[in-house]
Amino acid sequence: MTLTLYHHRGSTCSQKVRICLAEKRVPWQGHVVELRAFEQLEPWFLALNPQAMVPVLQIGNAVLTESLVINEYLDDAFPDPPLRPADPLARARMREWTLHVATDTSWAIKVPSFMVNIRPDLRRRYDREQIERLVARMPNRETAARWVKAVTDGYTTEQIAQSFARLDATLDRMQATLQRCRWLAGDAYTLADVDMAPFVHRLAQIGEHARIAARPAVAEWYGAVGARVAFGAAMPE
Repeated sequence: MTLTLYHHRGSTCSQKVRICLAEKRVPWQGHVVELRAFEQLEPWFLALNPQAMVPVLQIGNAVLTESLVINEYLDDAFPDPPLRPADPLARARMREWTLHVATDTSWAIKVPSFMVNIRPDLRRRYDREQIERLVARMPNRETAARWVKAVTDGYTTEQIAQSFARLDATLDRMQATLQRCRWLAGDAYTLADVDMAPFVHRLAQIGEHARIAARPAVAEWYGAVGARVAFGAAMPE
């Protein structure tokens, strides 16, 4: 069975799948989709994922397009080492975290990440007319609006503050949990930690490491995550 991952090096959701693959030591083929060149809008990629988003995992002729689902599939298909607790309650706690990452954290990080990482590069590449023409082909209008903002007026101070408030709430929740146990879902490293790791790492990358350091249990967790061989293998320098 051949696994092909369509991904982007800097995509946090791609990173969490690459971490999972590295933890599983599963061989896979990679196809980098250059998001800033809008390869995600090419017909060949839209045939894989009509939502024009990475990552996409192709398993033979089958395709999975949601990173949370991809990682659970990988844990089912390659159960050694396990990344989900055997205990039903601990597994439910793990799913609370992975769902939170998918529905809150991954969206909250986009505003500051766009401003720091993407906006300077896109403004060098495109003007407003060019970017509006390109994103007109995007199926998700919220995503399209983010790309336009990155090139034009950007986000307001209030919008950025709102995103950081959401991220701070996540860090506070992590701090409370990690004061009681070593990992997010208990005493074992699980998909909860895999899925959260790229987003905490992104905060550090965009100059917000102080938010992590202000929460000692989170800082210790981040150090332990970063020391894992799989993390180093999956994350770009």
